[in-house]
Amino acid sequence: MMRLTRVVRFEAAHRLVSDQLSDAENERIYGKCCRPGGHGHNYEVEVTLTGEPDPVSGFLMPREEMDARIERALVSRVDHRNLNDVVDEVTTGENLAIVFERWLTAEFPGANDNVRLHAVRVYETARNQFEILSPASQAR
Repeated sequence: MMRLTRVVRFEAAHRLVSDQLSDAENERIYGKCCRPGGHGHNYEVEVTLTGEPDPVSGFLMPREEMDARIERALVSRVDHRNLNDVVDEVTTGENLAIVFERWLTAEFPGANDNVRLHAVRVYETARNQFEILSPASQAR
C-alpha cells in the first residue's frame, strides 16, 4: 500500500465564535481569537491518498489531476476568504479538518478502485495541527 501526500497553502481569516454561547462565554472560551473583526492564518493542508500505483504509469494518481481536485474541492472555496462565511461550524482547527475532509471525500470518492482519500492534516500555525483519517481509509 502506497501513500501520496500533496501540500497546499492558502490564506484565510476567521473568528472563533459560537452562536450557542453568550458574548461572555465566547470571550472566556476563545479569548483573543473571538475578537470582532477576526484574525488570519497562512494555512497549510496535507491531503494524503492511499492505494496501489498504476502498473503502467507508476503513479498512484497524476499530480496535476490530484492538484486540480484539491483546488476544486478546497482551495477555491477558502483562499483569501473569511472561513466563517463558508463553514457552518465554529471554525476551530478541529472543525476545519472535519469539513475539509468531507469536501475532499466528494472529490476523491475512490478515483479508481485502488485509490482513496486517507487523511487530511490542517496546519493552522506552527504549533497547531489537526489530522483526520478518512472513514473510507479506516474501512479497508
